[in-house]
Amino acid sequence: MKLYFLRHATAEDIAASDAKRELTKEGREEARVAGSALTKLGVNPDHVLSSPLVRAMQTSELAAKAMRWDDDVVVVNELENGATTAQLLRALRPYRDAKEIVLVGHMPSLADHIAELIDTDNPEALAMGKGSVACVELDQLRAGNATLRWLMRQKQLRELIG
Repeated sequence: MKLYFLRHATAEDIAASDAKRELTKEGREEARVAGSALTKLGVNPDHVLSSPLVRAMQTSELAAKAMRWDDDVVVVNELENGATTAQLLRALRPYRDAKEIVLVGHMPSLADHIAELIDTDNPEALAMGKGSVACVELDQLRAGNATLRWLMRQKQLRELIG
């Protein structure tokens, strides 16, 4: 199984609450770039899962549209900051037969999840800018047995799609 961890794109600084922050114009473009790059890489997700926060939902919807993926984005509360990797893995159990899943969430949790999955104690080395994507491959939904295949930031994703 391949998990594609996509950090939400750039959001506005001011909103009624942190959870309601919407993407900026730049952020909407970053989300489309991420989706287009995933398509160019041959990614064909079985599922797109997102944190419930507005900026993550908007990122997931725009990226999914750019991938020409027309199923529903599923909200997974464990993609919010603060959830443990064990909690995220439990939330992924219903999808254990999937080949590819796009997970849209937030920093620092995304780096923490990736670090635990690949069994490293240095999540700071996995810093993901807004709109970045990391690909992790694993045989089982279990921490410590995954391999980080790649991590690309917006600049690299843009170069990939030309």
